[in-house]
Amino acid sequence: MTEDPTPRPWKVRGGKSTPPTPRGAAPSGTVPASLARRHQSFQWLFLLPALADTVTLALSGTLAYLLRTSTLFEVDPYLRNPGQYLLMLGVAVALWHLLLAWRGGYANRLLFFRIDELQLQFSTSLILLIVLMAGTFLYREYDYSRLILFFSWGFFVLLGSLGRQVSHRLREAIHRRGWARRAVLLVGKGERRRLLATRLRENPGLGVRLLRLPPGASLVDFLAVTPVDELFLFSDRVAYENIWALRERSCNPDLVVHLVPPFGNLYLRNLTGGFFDGTVMISLDSPLARRWMLTAKRAIDAVTAALFLILFAPLLLLLAVLVRLDSPGPVLFRQRRVGMGGREFTILKFRSMYVEADPYAVTPTDRADPRITRVGAFLRSTGLDELPQLWNVLVGEMSLVGPRPEMPFITAGYTPLEAKRLQARPGITGLWQVYARSSHLPIHHHIEFDLYYIENMSLSLDLMILLDTIPTLILRTGI
Repeated sequence: MTEDPTPRPWKVRGGKSTPPTPRGAAPSGTVPASLARRHQSFQWLFLLPALADTVTLALSGTLAYLLRTSTLFEVDPYLRNPGQYLLMLGVAVALWHLLLAWRGGYANRLLFFRIDELQLQFSTSLILLIVLMAGTFLYREYDYSRLILFFSWGFFVLLGSLGRQVSHRLREAIHRRGWARRAVLLVGKGERRRLLATRLRENPGLGVRLLRLPPGASLVDFLAVTPVDELFLFSDRVAYENIWALRERSCNPDLVVHLVPPFGNLYLRNLTGGFFDGTVMISLDSPLARRWMLTAKRAIDAVTAALFLILFAPLLLLLAVLVRLDSPGPVLFRQRRVGMGGREFTILKFRSMYVEADPYAVTPTDRADPRITRVGAFLRSTGLDELPQLWNVLVGEMSLVGPRPEMPFITAGYTPLEAKRLQARPGITGLWQVYARSSHLPIHHHIEFDLYYIENMSLSLDLMILLDTIPTLILRTGI
């Protein structure tokens, strides 16, 4: 798979492109019908998440009804009316699809992180809950249980993330077979372009087919004869008339043009700014200046860790017994790691490898690694080996969500940019664990995940990562 080299300059005069047509290129407007149909095939992939949402909504409503009408609650006979709740479920499903489509939730786009998708789902589910609550007050034919509505929302928040992950895996399986891929062209040069090309190669499940601009070819004429779905322009000198010409001459009327600015390495997600007299202004603040958020985050960590240690005590005891019976050696694995501010601490995990294994060797990238024990393979794939780190969270050495804690010999060689990951408490889970771990690469190969988290740290981001960690554990994507 190759991508285009540094493109030749192209010009636009009077709203029309003027560079010569490359040798061997077909005239504009002569795109074969088969290509025009092929490049649109990925547009139907929105049906996968739509189906997942429908199934999880139906399951959530059913579970909520069964829970509310169970012996756990006092049940009035009037409440047992499956017909009315089936009607409400049908309305909820229809409203969900309308709301999500209106808010762009079914748009086909490249998804490196699912965080934005999760936040859109969560906020849309709140809107749906409010609309349904209001509807139950206006509907006079039956007095619905608001508790069932609330239970349904809670189940959907949890199950919806799992359903979406399943739909993403189905989509990735389709893409890995070479089906329904979108044509992508990268134009420009520099480290940002090389990084994006690398990420696209590393993730064939994204369904991208990288195109190459022939040497000496005109970008405008290339788009006129080649169906391109998404164009990435790595340049800080892009005029509106040039973008207009690209879209006008493209044989694909649905062409999406991405303008990648020169400051793309800031890992920014939440931007504020404005537009004044032709000038775009972008504003950003320091995440470490959000002191109220950091204080609330630490309080939530301490309370949640203490609660989970109590609730999971039987499970922790069972896992400790299994580890001890499976192979000789200590139950817990201890290792020195570097936390916030460069302070070292001892991280705790259930031992998943034989005691003879070097504790500071390269992390396994395959479940068949001979260093991993039988029980260890299960613990690592489900993430249960991380449960003892709740103690690290309780005492303030770690957080529930944050960058992964690295070993001292790795942090000793950090560049000033990489050292910024030490500005936050390391986490049990985080972007690397949820999104990069399944690619089977070491932690330090995806340090941009941690920098992204630090720049955009917030309680809502933590919540989305925690929600997406649950299906990651269920689907056993770890090594």
